[in-house]
Amino acid sequence: MRKSWKGFYRLIHRYQHNTINPIKKQVMDFWYDSINHAGADVPQEDQKLKADIWGAIRQNMHELPETVEPLTGRRWWQSAYFKFAATAAFLIVGFVFYKGGIAGRNSIIAKVPNAMISDLVKNENTTGKLKLVKLPDGTAVSLYPGAILFYPQVFTAKERNVFLKGDGYFDVTHDPGRPFSVYSDHIITKVLGTSFTIRTSPKGNVEVAVLRGKVKVKENASDAGASGISKEVTLTPNKKVTFSFETGEMVAGLVEEPLPVSGRESTIDIKNAFIYTDKPVSEIIPQLEKAYGLAILLENKNLANCTITADASNLGDLFALLDVLCAAIDASYEVREDQIFLTGPGCKAIQ
Repeated sequence: MRKSWKGFYRLIHRYQHNTINPIKKQVMDFWYDSINHAGADVPQEDQKLKADIWGAIRQNMHELPETVEPLTGRRWWQSAYFKFAATAAFLIVGFVFYKGGIAGRNSIIAKVPNAMISDLVKNENTTGKLKLVKLPDGTAVSLYPGAILFYPQVFTAKERNVFLKGDGYFDVTHDPGRPFSVYSDHIITKVLGTSFTIRTSPKGNVEVAVLRGKVKVKENASDAGASGISKEVTLTPNKKVTFSFETGEMVAGLVEEPLPVSGRESTIDIKNAFIYTDKPVSEIIPQLEKAYGLAILLENKNLANCTITADASNLGDLFALLDVLCAAIDASYEVREDQIFLTGPGCKAIQ
């Protein structure tokens, strides 16, 4: 869109400075003369652009030929009429592209019309530290510096919708009857009650990471592809998804520091867990998967035969635990999207 508008503007600029070739000049004059200018409702922001375009065209109206050359002896696509129509279409389409681009750039939150948030409470963090915002339902939002949150004075009986520009951490009050949705650049995050963060990179990518509970992240409808179907990803604790602005793809991953899940998500006794005495990897891996809600896969089945003696109860971070585990059995681990893979020579089975 931006390239089309730039080309259109260059054409107008050349017209204004009389550097456009005579044929295109006649086309633009003909286009101006053939449309109805009465009753045009042009937004205030376009008045100057409109004046520049029409002023330049009016200034050169006297050069319009009194007669249009006949079609005799010329093919239809070489006629002035065809050139008039083709160029007029180009100019009109270019202007529409320009308008669409302006509208998109003027939205405070990408893919969210400003009209949707104009009557909402606006809370902006203009400080250099986190700002705590309490919503009408008791939900707590920590706004990062520069972030803006829009929300209603009172939520409706059926839903709780808020709008975020920038980064924020949400601790949502559990209310199964009223889903909580956060509209941010390009995506919508829907939850019932959980803790999660939403962060936007300078390139426009948006990351949603879940600490507790479950959320569904989907593209804003206007970002859907040719099928018209928005992609949707379900996230559980310690998982994240990143929406790529450039490709429109949802990329799965893990949070930077996975921590043991709590409450209903896990029944592991964290305080007494991770103390191993000749414990086989075949028993340790399922325990870690349950404690962190993640999939840990062994690429070599012989790794399951290895045993470990270690006290890792003071390590809450999963990656720190894996460092200890891998050092003890001469292995390594790799994160691939939202799964962890262990590789190494493994151990012989005890006969």
